[in-house]
Amino acid sequence: MPNDATDPFGEESIDRRQMMKGLGAGGIIALAGCIGGGGDGSDDSDIQFLTMGVGDNIEDFFEENNAQFEEEHDITLEFTSVTWDNAQQTVNNRVDGNEAPDVGRWPARWIPQLVGKEALEPIDDLMESEWGDRFYDGMAEGCMYQGSYYGAPWAASNKCLYYNKDVFEAAGLDPEDPQLDTWDDMLAAAQQIRDEAETPALGLAGADAIETGSQYYHYHWSYGADLIDDDSNPAVNSSEAVDALTFYTNLHLEHEVTQSSPLSSTRQDIRQMFETGELGMVIAHVYTSLNIDEAKENGEVDFDYGIVQVPAGPEGRYSLNTIDAISIFSQTEVRDLAEELLQFYFDEDRHFEYATNKGFMPTIEAVGERDHFQNSENWAPYIEAAQYARARPKLSNFNEFNNRMVQAIQEALADQKSPQEALDDAQSDLEDTME
Repeated sequence: MPNDATDPFGEESIDRRQMMKGLGAGGIIALAGCIGGGGDGSDDSDIQFLTMGVGDNIEDFFEENNAQFEEEHDITLEFTSVTWDNAQQTVNNRVDGNEAPDVGRWPARWIPQLVGKEALEPIDDLMESEWGDRFYDGMAEGCMYQGSYYGAPWAASNKCLYYNKDVFEAAGLDPEDPQLDTWDDMLAAAQQIRDEAETPALGLAGADAIETGSQYYHYHWSYGADLIDDDSNPAVNSSEAVDALTFYTNLHLEHEVTQSSPLSSTRQDIRQMFETGELGMVIAHVYTSLNIDEAKENGEVDFDYGIVQVPAGPEGRYSLNTIDAISIFSQTEVRDLAEELLQFYFDEDRHFEYATNKGFMPTIEAVGERDHFQNSENWAPYIEAAQYARARPKLSNFNEFNNRMVQAIQEALADQKSPQEALDDAQSDLEDTME
């Protein structure tokens, strides 16, 4: 079965690696205010704030700001961070035990499950006000479920296409004008690299891992296909979907422009290949460029790269958008104070500090327009990509849904089934599962 990892930003992000290094196997830290005995919500704090994945690069930020919030409101703030591996179970345990925190921050894709438990408070008044208008539309919509906002977008991550300039030059391609606007453009460049250079042209994820779906959905959506219909029923085997999966699998089976083993390659595998100069192109997050720059400074790699938008398909261009939400729990007895905590942490300067230290996309448009992001060769493409970012559908059983899609991708990539057969079988199974 696919890996059911819960890190919304890619399991190997800068923060996760630093967080795991910092926390070791302990899993839970409390940074300011009352320490809640492992996050069980039993303290007499005035407000409890549960989050996850607080690494070394952002710990001081929370310590300082939590203390400031406590001082400004003359209250005690219990701040608890859990590891991603423990996060979803911790949230469910606290909700089920009537010990939910007042405010929590987690992947927005968990919202349907928590709404199903009546665990979250809608925050429509906030999000439909001038305060809520500050967020990028797509990121705000990523916190909406069944017509209501159940969180504000706390952090986001999207993707662009990287290319290795040295490989392009070796293949006779123009590294300063790579001509990678469409999938067909990308394929043409990949074929030239295949024929003229020694480096594999394109990284393709096909392993039995949840992220294989994340890499494939760019193709699926750009061909005009969807994953669910307007009634949230599965809709994965349209003719557009078959065309998308056919193109995806033919990159390996027919055109032979990928690394040698897509079926055993995770997203992390192909990203790491690119970061070490062993791949011509890959779709990846912004931290790939940050990792390369750090490696170049340390003398570990020596190649130039470029970043362009995810190529467009016949029906458009999409960048998978992953969102962390910050929400208010229904069990809270301090709703007003919880709203003040949200407004405190979404102060523009504070949000800028968080985004720059953390290494993730800002969710407030005015922050994204600051020079730090607009003038950076690494960040600017991702700010542009926010205009066509798209989130996964909000389904309470999305992990199971995604696992079945990954199975279909693998069946087609292994040439065990045609893309039509693989998606027809997936559609049938998903209809049974979602009855």
